[in-house]
Amino acid sequence: MFRIINQYLANVNITTDKEMKAKTELFLKDRPDLTKFCINESFNKYIVDIRMQEYSVEHADRLFRDFEMYTAYSYSAMYVRYNEGARVRYRYVTSKEDKSAVYMDVVIS
Repeated sequence: MFRIINQYLANVNITTDKEMKAKTELFLKDRPDLTKFCINESFNKYIVDIRMQEYSVEHADRLFRDFEMYTAYSYSAMYVRYNEGARVRYRYVTSKEDKSAVYMDVVIS
């Protein structure tokens, strides 16, 4: 699956999008199931670090699926999940029809 994501990334123009960052903050802000979150920008991608009140892979998966539905552009979106012990990492990319895309590394613990 990671090869498919890499191929997808090679065919879109990765950019940052202030509206996407604001949308991400709006989704994560004031959620009772989170203790904190942080959004950093590095080399045209966002690194979103999320800390849950009660972490489990199932809770993280539910949170990420809601997050993806809320933030994805209507044209295209894909992700792959990596289990890393006490956290999960999602490589997530969503794009518009003009091939401009936002790439996020979402870490949930």
